[in-house]
Amino acid sequence: MNKLLLLLASLFPAILTAQKASAPFVSKTTSEAGATLSSNGSTTALAFSMAQYWGFGKKKKNFKVGIGARLTSSLGNSNVEYITAPAILTSGQTGPGVFFASQIPENIDTLTLGGSQVNALNAFLALRYDFAKKWGVEFNIDLIGFSFGAARTAVLKYGDQTGNTRISPAKPSTFNGLLISDNDYGSLNSELLIFYKMNSNFRLKAGASFLFSEYTIDNPPTYTNSKGTIISNDRFRSKALMIAVGVNYIFRNKHK
Repeated sequence: MNKLLLLLASLFPAILTAQKASAPFVSKTTSEAGATLSSNGSTTALAFSMAQYWGFGKKKKNFKVGIGARLTSSLGNSNVEYITAPAILTSGQTGPGVFFASQIPENIDTLTLGGSQVNALNAFLALRYDFAKKWGVEFNIDLIGFSFGAARTAVLKYGDQTGNTRISPAKPSTFNGLLISDNDYGSLNSELLIFYKMNSNFRLKAGASFLFSEYTIDNPPTYTNSKGTIISNDRFRSKALMIAVGVNYIFRNKHK
């Protein structure tokens, strides 16, 4: 997993190297600032981003790769539950197999907050394909960064047999890192968007956002569940699929 994280972190210098080595096929296209509002009723997020895009191929227009920074501030109401985060507990394994593994209910505990607020500042990767003069589609995902936010009082429900509860302070997990599914750490945002270019300076966007947000508690309880597994976990995650809308401002447009 560490090798995967290092690979993702090395994408930016790799793109710069490719640009110098393959000038006829790689070129800077636009620098863009964006804002995206997303919500599903229980969780609402506002994301601000800055990104540099590179065009690939002979025309350097249709397929683009972007690298940038994004600040995502998310708010969750009292209905949002944070469940056990580490993949080794949720699915009993790590690695690519967690994508297809079923959750283990006996290993899942629940953290409830009166409301949540997490701010995540991450580097992100974007893949865009412009399939018409004014239309394009983009997938982007956070890679690595950090989160901050105020501590909250939370209620932890743990133990599949005893149903114990504990009042515990919770704070946003500091480190954010993209690995694979439940192997991820911290708070990470990803978007699948359709773009419409209004003019040379503005793109409208709409689609879906998928947000991981994570809290860490102090002094987690250690117990043995009904399957004989020893549980001791301090990280809890919420997953939110949301409708997203927003706009990008284009600072530089080499290919119109």
